[in-house]
Amino acid sequence: MNKHVNAEIDPKPRPTVFRQPGSLMYADNCRDLQIAAGRGEVELRAWTRGSYPGTSLGERLPGICTTGFWDAKFQQTWGLKRHCNEGFKIAFLSRGSLRLVVDDTEHLLRQGQFIVIRPWQLHSIGDPVVGPSRLLWLILDGGLRRPNESWSWPEWMVFSEEEAHTLGRILTQNNQPVWDGNSELANAFEAIAPILANRTPETGETRLKVAINTVMLALIDRMMEQVPALDPNLSTAQNTVAIFLRRLPGRAEESWTLELMAEECGLSRTRFADYCKLLTNMSPLQYLQHLRLERATVMLQDAKRPSITDIAMACGFNSSQYFSYAFRKRYGYAPRAIAAQPSV
Repeated sequence: MNKHVNAEIDPKPRPTVFRQPGSLMYADNCRDLQIAAGRGEVELRAWTRGSYPGTSLGERLPGICTTGFWDAKFQQTWGLKRHCNEGFKIAFLSRGSLRLVVDDTEHLLRQGQFIVIRPWQLHSIGDPVVGPSRLLWLILDGGLRRPNESWSWPEWMVFSEEEAHTLGRILTQNNQPVWDGNSELANAFEAIAPILANRTPETGETRLKVAINTVMLALIDRMMEQVPALDPNLSTAQNTVAIFLRRLPGRAEESWTLELMAEECGLSRTRFADYCKLLTNMSPLQYLQHLRLERATVMLQDAKRPSITDIAMACGFNSSQYFSYAFRKRYGYAPRAIAAQPSV
């Protein structure tokens, strides 16, 4: 509730790249799925917390954002659009096939495979077409929002210390999204479905804890059998900054400062600036202006281009005068020189 109130009071929401707890991104993506389920086109069962759709877990099963399944009997068009989650998404496709896009790379998820999507990975499922399929999932909050943070697992999970460390390394030190499952993992995931369908969180909590622990232990065993060479560099602060910088073009118009960029990556201003310089050979604010000017150049070449002032505002400049100054300094001529050219 407070989040919506603050959004109304503040006309310029805080810029973000890494999604924070409480994000409505997933709920918005699931709206079409919920509508389809309401019409009886797809079976949807889930126990959740926060903004995720389904039956509320309340205080039960801390660390689980959502666990559930869908069962689609025919082709539909409510695919989950590009989004991030607040935890690790672990899902098993027991029937059918699905189009999956993770960080702009497309995959075909086939029957018997499972996916592991990290909180900082943008992904879509279906989008828009979802064929006949049965997908079971859980989203586990390990306390991470960025690759360089430390993970922690809920106390009700029965991992040994060594198993927990192994799982954490596998989940954070490789980017492989699609894995081949086996009968053990399939049976473990399918054991979740009747609990969600036939019980309530009050009567099913213990059974669900056992089922999820079984899934996670089967997951560790299966991933250990096919894990690629782990790359410790993937869980460093430098990789967090690299991901931030890759996402920044899509949010370059927002009101970034050096402090906000560093905070978004969980780093001091100095460390963030050092990594940015290392990766781009520019300071953070120089790189931000570079992205804004690149976007402006594309907009100026559009046949339906808006005014110079509108382009400046859309790209994050505070005034058309400063935009023109920065543009001329970068390219050696005024933006109007492009705008004056006849459209092809």
